[in-house]
Amino acid sequence: MALFQPAVYTQDAKSQLDELLAVICEELQLTPNRYQLAVQRYGTINSLLEAKGSPFVLHSPRIYPQGSMALGTTVKPDDSPHDLDFVMELRAWNLQVNPMQLLHKLFEFLKGFDTYRDLTSLKNRCVRVEYADDFYLDILPACKDVRMGGTCISVPDRAANGWSPSNPEGFIAWFKRKSAVRQILMDKAMPIPAQQSVDEKVPLQLAVQLLKRNRDVYFGDSDLAPVSVALTTLAATHYGGENSVSQALTAVFNGTVTAIRRADQNGTRIEVCNPSNQGEDFGERWDSNLRAYQAFKKWIFELNEAWRTVCASRKNPADMLEKLFGEYVSRAEVQLADRVQRARKAGQLGVTAGGIITATGFATRVQPNVFHGDE
Repeated sequence: MALFQPAVYTQDAKSQLDELLAVICEELQLTPNRYQLAVQRYGTINSLLEAKGSPFVLHSPRIYPQGSMALGTTVKPDDSPHDLDFVMELRAWNLQVNPMQLLHKLFEFLKGFDTYRDLTSLKNRCVRVEYADDFYLDILPACKDVRMGGTCISVPDRAANGWSPSNPEGFIAWFKRKSAVRQILMDKAMPIPAQQSVDEKVPLQLAVQLLKRNRDVYFGDSDLAPVSVALTTLAATHYGGENSVSQALTAVFNGTVTAIRRADQNGTRIEVCNPSNQGEDFGERWDSNLRAYQAFKKWIFELNEAWRTVCASRKNPADMLEKLFGEYVSRAEVQLADRVQRARKAGQLGVTAGGIITATGFATRVQPNVFHGDE
């Protein structure tokens, strides 16, 4: 498993870039309190869905998280709510259940509790519980897909007035295989994974976080912004096992641009299907919204060129990165400077033969700064 190993206090351009990217990702993390609040609320809803009075208990629902919290790719929002998506999968075949009745039954069940009555709304494929502190839970009811089998499921789709194909569990397993992280399946309610620190994550996870962050900076609150699952799919598809975040981003951007150009030549749009269920198309909204697809292409092409400039530069990349990732870059610079200063004072810095400042390895010790002038 190729966990990300950040270089420590580097001076060469590539290592300096990777170090800064890692600290930017630290700034993008949800706060521990916010993460634990999501876990707590997830558990509370699960208890209701699995309780004896639940209309779903006879179908032994399997409940599990999906999306960024399950993948370890969550990005702290600026001015928009943070969300947690999870699936309530009944142990029943889709041919045995009416999808619209299932969706409305879940909606009415949660509306029946005083706590959730004013917080609950009905969406196209899910029921949303929206809290007052910029946080919401999206609960996706589902049944097993009798035709596809395996972990494939069918989910209600109000726009289609029927079932739509999906496979969140299969997608998570595929993403983790691409990341070289093992997936463990569990019965009943699966817990939200413990929040990973940045140095526990693989380059693909960090690349997805940075890609989503740039999307947020570029599009703001525009409804033309591509959805996270499409970006996550593209990133994992074109990730080639690179061991550094900067190299992972290069592979993702180059691969996505190449795929778009190939699709343009064929007169089609880029394909972004769930690798574990080809019937689920994460890019389907582009078919009815050409402006959104054109905006996506323009963004990716511009991002790819900007990234080439960053990688080719031998200067401090912070100014260029700030245009891509916003104010978190300046915070990351402060964090790095503080770490170097603390390590210097502790006598833990050294310089390798290659000119890399490090706290470990074979290096010549750098003496702490001691000022003996006027005070």
